[in-house]
Amino acid sequence: MKISISATNPCHLHPLASGLADLNALGCYHSGYPTWKLPPESALPTRTHSFRTTLVYGMLKLLPAKFRPGSRALFLWQDHGFDRAVARNLESCNFLHAMPGQCLESFRAARRIGVQTVLNHATGPVREWVKIMEPEYARVGLRLSNVCPYDHAYFAREDEEYALAHWHCAASTIVRDQLISIGIPPAKIWVVPYGADSRIFHPPVNPAPRERFKIVFAGQAGLRKGIKTLLDALTIAARSDWQVDFYGARLEEAERDFADYRGATPVHFHGPVSQSALAEAFRTGSVLVLPSLEEGFGLVVPQALSCGMPCIVSDRVGGRDLVRHRENGSVFPALDPHALEEELSWWAADRPDVRESFPWSHPARTLLALSQASLA
Repeated sequence: MKISISATNPCHLHPLASGLADLNALGCYHSGYPTWKLPPESALPTRTHSFRTTLVYGMLKLLPAKFRPGSRALFLWQDHGFDRAVARNLESCNFLHAMPGQCLESFRAARRIGVQTVLNHATGPVREWVKIMEPEYARVGLRLSNVCPYDHAYFAREDEEYALAHWHCAASTIVRDQLISIGIPPAKIWVVPYGADSRIFHPPVNPAPRERFKIVFAGQAGLRKGIKTLLDALTIAARSDWQVDFYGARLEEAERDFADYRGATPVHFHGPVSQSALAEAFRTGSVLVLPSLEEGFGLVVPQALSCGMPCIVSDRVGGRDLVRHRENGSVFPALDPHALEEELSWWAADRPDVRESFPWSHPARTLLALSQASLA
């Protein structure tokens, strides 16, 4: 059994490929990143197709916006070129995993040589994302189509990729249910939750006592992440003895919500940080909060849990599949700041120990078992 994986960037699929390699089940990892940009400990059978990726990130870094195409156009150009490169270099294997938007030609090539195709969904269908997020962008006076345009050509390509997929691999039951809602048969959907790198994300060796309740948010602080719900919950709580630490980029689309915040809880911004720095924040904080309006999974959930940090997530976060209410975290209704404040107050007053482990070997074994069963 050999499973090949194709991805323009390492994201969640590179560690999954590593887990499959440990099981002697990886065919090839097709990378849009150059080899030197992959994790240094990686020794996977890898084919790199990185010419366009290098150009795209070079332009984004070096050229002023007025002298280059928009980032959306650049990434589409990157994905389509990568897809064609994979199609030209596809090896014999049992399955090819790839992500929506970057697998049309490679899936056509895979079917021609008898390889089973698996569309790997970190999030739900784009149409569902648009449906969920349009009202939120309208709330702050923005048009979603201007911020993240998806045109007829994009949806036509996505529809063909769906039609070429023998199987769909969903990151969570939320993504699974969204796929079912657009007509994908449940029997064609595999649910494989993500893991965390246990070399980086692990509990503290000598836990230090926490002097105050530290709330951690990790990810891009934008509208999709439900920032307003968190800020409103803090205003309701009126706790000056708490603090919130934001890790990740602060997006301009959420600036109005930050500017309107008048709560007593101090808020600190740390910007994007390394994985090791994020793990340390999880080990020294009190609780992770992910109040997203739309989140197919949320890698920070298994990462935080693996560091001994409970996770409070909205019911639209796919990582809720790993959360046991008030045992290792909480699940609350999205867009409900009163419910979020209640869970924050509960964890501030009563914090059970969290002992969890989500190594990438778990999803790799799950995926291998599902693949073997599909061929039986």
